[in-house]
Amino acid sequence: MTDDFAHTITPSPASVTYERPKASHNVFDNLQGQVFGIVMTSFGIAILHAAGLITGQAAGLSFVISYATGINFGVLFFLVNLPFYFLALARIGVRFTVNSVAAVTGISLLSSFLPTVMGFSSINPYVAAVLAGFCVGIGVIGLFRHGASGGGVGILAYYVQEKTGFRAGWLQALFDVVIFSAAAFVVDFESLLASALGAVVLNAFVSFNHRADWYVAR
Repeated sequence: MTDDFAHTITPSPASVTYERPKASHNVFDNLQGQVFGIVMTSFGIAILHAAGLITGQAAGLSFVISYATGINFGVLFFLVNLPFYFLALARIGVRFTVNSVAAVTGISLLSSFLPTVMGFSSINPYVAAVLAGFCVGIGVIGLFRHGASGGGVGILAYYVQEKTGFRAGWLQALFDVVIFSAAAFVVDFESLLASALGAVVLNAFVSFNHRADWYVAR
């Protein structure tokens, strides 16, 4: 009797664990997220260009070469990223590589177009650096969360870390040191300081907000 009664007892609601279904992105979700990432990244780059500033990573290298040679930033940004696609294809996959090519192409085109339809008559370099850091940062997060990347240095850093164990973050930091050292020959000291501030804001924003445990959709 006791055993039969025990089998009829149902667990209390407090003891039942309900597993929430995992959220996922559909095609439209990824498309609008990538468009948002492209627009915000391009807008941040336009602010930097208007103020005569630079940033880190592949975009920073493109800025330095552009300031030194006069070649269009968008063209350089597209070309600088070409070698990294092979690494992305080998290490991450076809879908990520295709999305990244589309993102970089979009940023290259839009960052070249925006200065023809908007401009800044006056902008403080430090204000420009902070605003651009936030804009590029949220753009980068948008691209990451929807299966794309806006630049190739992170791919290289990931590859080196996998092969050698050298931390990807340290390699990216060393790359930025080289970029900012080279920039000392093409921008003035105040612009260099403002650019460094913008790079800190960008990297801190991405580091604090690009966390898998804060984002449930994939």
